[in-house]
Formats: sequence, structure tokens, C-alpha cells
Amino acid sequence: MQGTVWLVLDLDAKKRGTMEEQLVALAQRLSSEGIRVGMVFSRRPAEFPGEVLRRLGVDVRNLDFHSPESPAILAAWLHHARPDLVHFHFIEPYSAYVAAAKLVGARTLVHDHVVLTPARSLARTLVRKARSLALNWMVDRRVAVSEFAARAVAEGHGVTPARVVVVENSVSLARFDSGDGRRVRAELGLGDMPLVVSVARLDEEKGGATLLRAMALVDQPAHLAMVGEGAQEASWRTLAGNLGLQGRVHFLGLRNDVDEILAAASVVVVPSEWEEAFGLATIEAMAASRPVIVTRSGAMPHIVGDAGMVVPRRDPRSLAQAIAKVLSDRVFAQRLAAAGRARVESLYSMDLYVERMLEAYRPFLPGADGTRISRFERLRTA
Repeated sequence: MQGTVWLVLDLDAKKRGTMEEQLVALAQRLSSEGIRVGMVFSRRPAEFPGEVLRRLGVDVRNLDFHSPESPAILAAWLHHARPDLVHFHFIEPYSAYVAAAKLVGARTLVHDHVVLTPARSLARTLVRKARSLALNWMVDRRVAVSEFAARAVAEGHGVTPARVVVVENSVSLARFDSGDGRRVRAELGLGDMPLVVSVARLDEEKGGATLLRAMALVDQPAHLAMVGEGAQEASWRTLAGNLGLQGRVHFLGLRNDVDEILAAASVVVVPSEWEEAFGLATIEAMAASRPVIVTRSGAMPHIVGDAGMVVPRRDPRSLAQAIAKVLSDRVFAQRLAAAGRARVESLYSMDLYVERMLEAYRPFLPGADGTRISRFERLRTA
């Protein structure tokens, strides 16, 4: 293949996370294929992935997506770079940013990382659907992170199945191979105490309050580490105190050592209360060979398959029973952990992700023999 691909991401890449690792792996592969790459982030990215991407020859930029001037700025950049393909992440599919890419003759992909929130009335549903049907021409292909998300795109935006491709997220397996968790356990003063871990934004839909209430029902004297930041931190700290969990709940904030924290975990819980399109924290925990408990939320049951426990949403008692089961049955916990790692190796490896993304790009890029030219070249020579 040849050509130029730009990725436009309303993403603050401020840590070494799975999303950032996916971008680096994809850039490595594209560069090896002789494809020029640009990436636009919402802020200047941290050293990883920023400096790593620059060393690969990626044109790394940042853009304030909340500024009213930002669509015009992006349009000017795209006009100068003339990419064959622009791949949008965390960007509304019918936005001025996508329109800017179409105006320079690029093909457009929109990545659906979240599921569309249902409209509050039938009238709003119909208006949304009509708008989508009128503007679907702006996007050449939708990329959904799961079959669940793909169905939501088809139903909510009226996109035909032929224009939706599923590329499930991936994880770097090597990143989770070497941690033993001792440093994190020493940091938290745990000794051999069981540790429940949750890695998620501290927002209401992520289910942190339900997890805290479940912890109060667990008989074992386990600790809970909540990794992430968000608007609910203050209220959840108060809730933990009201539930009598003082000293047993650790709010760790945003961390760059999630692999070490997972290595210290006895069980990882993903208690989402909305329809999750995917669940990066879930495959990270499985890659770390840790037993996983998820809620019946969107794609989550599919992700864990028979390698994890699935409980109802917003149900502290069921969640507490699942946690107690894992903590009290070592053989069961080890079986889940081994099954989770095997499932990630077969379904969610980084190599598989990169191959699937290349397959999604291929129809829109010039071939290695130069027989296919970009849409911009067709427009310029017309």
C-alpha cells in the first residue's frame, strides 16, 4: 500500500494506556508499509505516545476541539497534507470535522467507541434518524469496536451493515507479563490482604457507587483500589466513609502503572451501568491473568465469554456474592484467570487489531503497484 492516513482523535493522550499502545502499533505497521501518517490529539500527547510516534515519522499535532475555530484549522491542515483517508476517533460522525475531510477529497472513517444514548422521546428519535439518513454520505465507513456497537450504529443511525466493519480493541500482552504486584501492595500496605481493583472513570455510569455498596456486603476483609479520575470522586469518598469502608478503599487517580496494579489484584471488577460498546479495562485484566467480574452491559458478556463472571447491573448484592466467590475459591479464581488470558491471546491481541485496521483501510488507499489513486487525485485531475 501507499498513501497518507490521518487519525483525528478527540483524545487527551496523557498516559501509557491501551488506546495509546494501539495507536503506536498501528503507526508502526503503516510506516513499515510506506504509508505516511498524521495524528491530531485534543492536547499535546505525553512522551508516550507522543515522542514514540514522532520517532516513527508521524506528523503529531494537537487541536482544541472545543474551540469554534478548530474545524477551520483542521480543514487548513488537511488541505495542505491531502490525506487519502481520515480516520476519526471520539468525533461526532456528522460534524464539521468530518465535513472538512470530505471537502479536501479524503475518504472518511468514523470509529464508534461508545453506544448512542437513546433519545428521550419518539419525536427526538425520529429527528435523529432522519438527520443521520440525510448525512450518512459524509462517512465512507463506520468502524465499530464490537458487534454490539455495530448493531447500535445500524439501528440508531440507519447505516447499512455493508458500511460498518467491526474491529475489536486489543491489548499488548507483553505489557502484562512481568508484573508481580509487590510494589503496589507495599504502597497500599496490604500484605496478603485480598485486593479488588476497578479501573474506570469515576463517573456515575461506570458503577463505582454500586461497587462500594457491594464491598460493604463482602464478609472478607478485602481492600478496594479505584484507578481513575472523574466527577464522582468526592461523593464516592463520602459514600465509602458512610459505608464503614474507611482505610479499605484507595482512590489512586490516573496511573501509568496499571499493569502493576492489576498484578496486585485478587479480582478485577468492571461494574458498568450503561451499555458499554467495549471494555478496555476488561481485556487488560484478562491479559494480566486476573479473574474478572463484569455487569450485563452491552458488549461486556461477549468479551469475557465463559472466562469471567457476569452479574446484573446496579445490583450490589449479586456483585458482592460474585466477589466473595472469587476470593474464597482459589481454584475457581485460577481457572477464570487462565481462561481469560487464553481468550485475550486468541481474540484481542495487538497483531490481530492491526491486521483488521489495515483491512479496513485498504479499500481507500493506493495499492502497492500504484494502480489505485486516491479520491483527491481523481478530483484534482478531473
